[in-house]
Amino acid sequence: MMQMNAALIGSVSSSVAALRGMLRGGLEVTGVLGLHERHAARVSDYCALGPLAEDAGVAFLDFDKVTEPTVSAFLEAHRPDWLFVIGLSQLVPAGLCSIAGAGAIGFHPTLLPEGRGRAPIAWTILLERPAAVNLFFLTDEPDVGDIVEQRPVEVRPDDYAADLIARTNVVLEQMVADLCPAFASGKVPRTPQDHTKATRYGRRRPEDGIIDWNQPAGAVYRLVRAVSRPYPGAFTFSRGRKVLVWRARPVEGPDTGSDPGLVTAVREDGPVVQTASGLLALTELEIVGAPDAGLAAGHKLG
Repeated sequence: MMQMNAALIGSVSSSVAALRGMLRGGLEVTGVLGLHERHAARVSDYCALGPLAEDAGVAFLDFDKVTEPTVSAFLEAHRPDWLFVIGLSQLVPAGLCSIAGAGAIGFHPTLLPEGRGRAPIAWTILLERPAAVNLFFLTDEPDVGDIVEQRPVEVRPDDYAADLIARTNVVLEQMVADLCPAFASGKVPRTPQDHTKATRYGRRRPEDGIIDWNQPAGAVYRLVRAVSRPYPGAFTFSRGRKVLVWRARPVEGPDTGSDPGLVTAVREDGPVVQTASGLLALTELEIVGAPDAGLAAGHKLG
């Protein structure tokens, strides 16, 4: 019996994890398409797929838009049975997916049908929700297709975005490797989602990272972790300059009675800020346009 093959389209670290899983699992990869490196500055968690594909001896094409004629021509030339679309924010048209005769497969890191939609890693941390790795059949509507397999991912109380992404990618790579025999044979499981239980996350923009010091310390801490690298970061302002807060830590002890946003002290691990309830140490920050500047006790943020 002839074994089926696959192609992959992607642009971020989950794309790399999936490709590694395909190569480890022995699934024949006929081609890889990656978003061109010129878009790296605008794509959070961008990863170039060319080096891994070329090391594996797999044909590679970079692109700007997935709707370019060169993309469809590349897939037509390599005729994959399966098309994996992993870690690409652009919508792939149905005509492109149909080139793969067996189907097109997507990835999403929430406990589907919960958490369909955008910015799933950030929302998972912000809302303290479960995480999972899903491979599912792509349809005209995002994240609603039948699930091939779903595996849980541990979410830890102190996870930053990069931590959860890395842990998710480990599970994704292993899942893809384990499923390679099923994809090669064409006998892939599929379980319909319960659409009555679906929830949806909205899009997040860089400006959604602004810190509201009138929130409790726990809420500010979740925001910092949720939008930290590789995302644009949580931010506030001090004396007219933007202050990016990459890492923070709740501080034990009673409130100072100061106004929210006031720097009450500067300790070895960073300035301590009063919130609406509780104190937060800013353990890694960046003052935009003044890299050598710092915050001092008495400075007001906001």
